[in-house]
Parts: sequence; C-alpha cells; structure tokens
Amino acid sequence: MPRFPRPVRIGLALAGVAALVAAGIGLIPIARHWIEARHSSAGDREQEAAVAGTRVALVDGFQETLHVPDDVAMSLGITVAAVEGSLPPQPLELDGTLFLDTNSMVHVHSRFAGDVVEVGDLQIAPSVAESDSPESPHARTLQFGDRVRKGQTLAVVWSKDLGEKKSELVENLSRLRLSEEKLKRFEELLEKGSVAERTVRDAEREVESDTISVARAERTLRSWRLNEAEIDAIHAEARNIHERQGQRTAESDANWARVEVRAPVSGTIMEKNVAVGDYVASELDIFKLADLSRLDVLAHAYEEDLPALEQLPHHERNWTILLKANPKAESLHGRFDRIGNIIDPSQHTALLMGWVDNTSGKLRVGQFVAARIDLPAPPNEVAVPVGAVVDLDGRSYVFTRSSSDPGQFTRRRVFPVRRFESFVAIDCGPRPRSAGDTCEVDALKSGEWVVTTGGIQLTAELVALQAAAKVIVTANP
Repeated sequence: MPRFPRPVRIGLALAGVAALVAAGIGLIPIARHWIEARHSSAGDREQEAAVAGTRVALVDGFQETLHVPDDVAMSLGITVAAVEGSLPPQPLELDGTLFLDTNSMVHVHSRFAGDVVEVGDLQIAPSVAESDSPESPHARTLQFGDRVRKGQTLAVVWSKDLGEKKSELVENLSRLRLSEEKLKRFEELLEKGSVAERTVRDAEREVESDTISVARAERTLRSWRLNEAEIDAIHAEARNIHERQGQRTAESDANWARVEVRAPVSGTIMEKNVAVGDYVASELDIFKLADLSRLDVLAHAYEEDLPALEQLPHHERNWTILLKANPKAESLHGRFDRIGNIIDPSQHTALLMGWVDNTSGKLRVGQFVAARIDLPAPPNEVAVPVGAVVDLDGRSYVFTRSSSDPGQFTRRRVFPVRRFESFVAIDCGPRPRSAGDTCEVDALKSGEWVVTTGGIQLTAELVALQAAAKVIVTANP
C-alpha cells in the first residue's frame, strides 16, 4: 500500500469525517419517520383493540356469554360452522388367513369293496384340451383340483359282494314266485277235496318265509344305498330270467357287479386316492370333495378393539375381505360370527372366526387377507371442526352462537373423545358440572352453530371481562 505524505493523510481523514457526518444528517429524517410510523401503527392497533374490548360485553346474568357486535366479529375474523352428527370411527383392519370350511368337506367312499375298473373323466373345452389319448381329445381322467358336479361318476368299482347280494335277491324272488304258484295250485285242489288242508297251510308258511327272505335281501341292498330304480332293475332281471327259462344276457352280466361311485355334492376334488386296478375297501376315502364357494376366515383382533366388536349386533357383524397379495383386486364380502375366548400372549389378539363369499373362485385356501370391519357411529357423539375446540388449563371449550341472537356467543365445556385431522368427535352425553366450572356442560346437539375461527380471541375477551367483573365485585362487596 503506498504511503502518502503527512499533510495528504490529514486531508484525506478530514474528508472522510465530513462524508460520514453528511450521510448521518441525511439519514436522521428517514429514521425519525420510520420510528414515528411504528409508534403510530402500534398505537392505532392498541386503540382499536381497546375500542373493540369496550364494545364486547358480558350478557347480564350469564357469566359465559358474550355479546359481540357484527363489525367487531368481522374484525376478529369470527366464522361459524354447524355441529354435525356423529361420524363413524376408522374401520378396523385385521390380518387374517383363509381356511377350508371343514363342514363342506365330503369324504367319498365306495359302497362295496372291490377292484377299480374305471375312473371318471373331466370334459374340457377344445381350446384348453389336454388329451390323454387320441380317441378322446376333449376329456381326461379326473385329477386333484378339478371341479365336479353333483351326481357325476367319479369311479367304477367291480364288487363281488354286490353281485352276490343281487343274486341272492333274484334267487329269493324266484323261490317266492314258485311257492306262490304252488300255494295257488293247492288251494284249487283243496276246493276239489284232492289235498288235505294241512298241505295248504304248509304252502302258506313257505310263501311267508320266502316273502321274508325277499324283504331281508331288499333291506340289505337299501342299507347299501341302492335306490329304488336299482332294486326294480333286479326284480326285472328276475322276471326276465324266468321268461328266458334261466338264460342270462351278456348285458346283465356286464353290469351285475358294477358299482358307480358318484359325487354326492358339487365341489372341487381336494384329494384323490384311487387309480384303475386298485382294490378299495368300503372304508377308504377314494375322493375328498369340498365346496370352495365359501371359505373360512380367521382374523386377529387386538384386545382393545374387542369391546367395540362385541357390541355389534349379530346381524351387523359384516366384514370386507381384501387380498394382501393384490390390493387392487375386487373386495369380497362375508360375516364373522364368533369371537375367540383366548388372548394370544405374544400378540394380545383374539381370533375372529367367520367366512367370505368365494363364488367367483378368485380366493385360495391359505392366502393372507385383510379383513376390514366398518364400525357404526357412536350414538352419543357429535363432530365439530378441529378449529372450534379451544384447550385451556387442561379443559376443552367451544363457543356456540345463539339461535335467537347471532351476536351472542356462549362458551361451553366439551369432552373430546377422538381427534382427527379435520374434526373432533365430542361426547354429547350429559355430564355433571365440575366444582368451580361456570360454563355450560349440557350436550351439544346436531345443527347448533359453533365458532371455528376466532375462538381464542373470544376466550381472551371473556377471561378479561370475567376478571374485571370479579374486581368490581371485590371492590363493592
């Protein structure tokens, strides 16, 4: 940096001082104007507040009611909203799993032990044909997971027990026919006096014995669940044998010991334990069928939610089932009818047991689901906007506008039970007034008007006026 001679340095210093003084003199009017403006605006606000405060007054005889002129209410930014009816709480979302309805499971047996000579076929559309043989391009043997209809043939068993019992009935029918013919001939001879009466009585006993044998054989076949049509076919076969003089036909022999195992219900094959050539006993489950149009649901409910669930009437215990693996899938509906009596010690949950409709067939046993339960709105609650509630000293209040005088606002104590983002649920049941509580505690009603903005300002005015009133009372006892 260059070093100037002493006279030059002194001149420069004096010039700088003069510049600073001139700048300061120029800034003095600006600073004075800013300070005066601030004092003026603050004074105006204090004056306006004082004027407003003098115009807001307590209503005679009511310690919690203010009278607010319209222009003051506008300056305070007071807005009102109607009290709404009770709003339902958030739906419960429960984790659950789908199970097979055990009551829909059917165990299919063969009525008779024997050899499996045929397994039923599933007719499938040509577009999805899975040919098992060139001769039947649109059919294949029944497999696990196939749907069958009621009465469809599942398997064919060749049973010697059935053949023997049918033959026994045919033999008894033939013997009964012969004994009846003999009785008829003896009765004709008795009228002519050619035979003794005892001979006729013996023939009658023989007919009775043969009749009992036929009935016993028929009852046995009925106990093996042969229907009347099948028993009538055996009677017809006995008549045909008599007419053909004991000759049997190849067709009757081919079906004589044939046992058709048919589906007792419509459903899905859940288990298959048979193949052609197997020997099956009558106790073996050769098929297991289940109706999957309705599945069981087991959901876990936290113990703090159980009181609300138990209060639901039985006809309102509905739920909506959502697939966790596919949240965009269509929701399905069902009901729960049982609440478990055991609390899981690790999760503190109880089991909710119910069902869901699966006629669409989109649900699968074992899937994880979410069970949503919509709870009804509580009967003793109303809802107000969140801005209407003023919390002060551990208590909650709202200001209600008078229906007869829109300029009157009354502070009333309320008891919030649930707070949400935009509204507060208020318990509107009657409550006793607490000691030292001067505000009204009567229940809010749907349709009343509450202050949503400006409640804090009204609270400040009310507290100030109440304090001033106490001072006056103290000064003039």
